[in-house]
Amino acid sequence: MSRTGTLILLGVLTMLTPFSGLPIAFRTFLSVLFGALVLAIGLSMRAKESRAPQTPVPPVATPPTDVSPI
Repeated sequence: MSRTGTLILLGVLTMLTPFSGLPIAFRTFLSVLFGALVLAIGLSMRAKESRAPQTPVPPVATPPTDVSPI
């Protein structure tokens, strides 16, 4: 599963945790766990994005100087 798919799944699980019917201590643990995983995946995606090579900006074309502007 890709990082984006995992992030979406963790978001859904985080939203559904309060309605799971589990004991409060276990729900709290799951909320902290899901939040930590979302944070870790988000940071890894950001680090990967910043390490990616940036596309160079093409130079601006200058008009030839030997042609009359008229």
